[in-house]
Amino acid sequence: MFNWDDIQVFLAVTRAGTVRGAAKELGVTHATISRRLRELEKRLGSELFERSSTRHKLSTAGHSIFDAAVRAQENMAEIDRRAFAQDRSLAGKVKLSVLESLYMAVLNEKFHLFYAENPLIEVELVTSEQLKNLAQREADIVIRITNSPPEQAFGRKLANSPLACYASADYLANRPELDRWVALEHETAREPIIPARLVMTTNSLNVSAETIRQGTGLGLLPCFIGDKSPDLVRVPETPLIPDMEIWALMHADVQNTPRVRALINFIYDVFDSEKGLIEGRI
Repeated sequence: MFNWDDIQVFLAVTRAGTVRGAAKELGVTHATISRRLRELEKRLGSELFERSSTRHKLSTAGHSIFDAAVRAQENMAEIDRRAFAQDRSLAGKVKLSVLESLYMAVLNEKFHLFYAENPLIEVELVTSEQLKNLAQREADIVIRITNSPPEQAFGRKLANSPLACYASADYLANRPELDRWVALEHETAREPIIPARLVMTTNSLNVSAETIRQGTGLGLLPCFIGDKSPDLVRVPETPLIPDMEIWALMHADVQNTPRVRALINFIYDVFDSEKGLIEGRI
């Protein structure tokens, strides 16, 4: 009999291409991945990967079991989802995945209201930029900023999320003749919308916002960050820039589970109340 964890290890190494990458994905040590992979190969009597100093590539034996391993993972995930969906209790865990900056700006200050109404629900919060796999129950609910939500997911659009140009009050009081631009590694926010020279490019919303707060330059931020910060002001005579949408999504199998429904309804209510802020209308 196979240990299901070994199949997960095999698939994680296949996806990541390295033991280290698989360890990061599964949240275990490098040594654990190597050990479990060796045990699986010993049980099968074949090496599943062609190893080099930098990559693990599927061997002929690895290719031969790959499709079956994927089907096994999908079947185990379906069993997990269906079993979870039968739990009618308002007690227990719900997994929520949301961008940290979005959680802090919109949900954080109101989450105590959810617990007041649902004291026995435990929220497992994952503040990740990666879209968690709903089918694998990496999350029960995901809130994502995207213009192309997965078609197979259930949920709804929460709000538009435009960008606006922000600076610190000190920067504007001592504004240079040629502005300094803090760019986000994001297509809509990378290029200056006014004459400016580039001083920083970052892929982090939090880093970009903090850099602008410090007076290093000005730049584009989502309104739910910029308008919520007392240290930032919109740069006069700059327009709102249409950008992405915010969606709350669930898998069909778990959407009517009572504690998932309790959390998603709370999320809908909070985002409805904060929609003017998020869309830059306040």
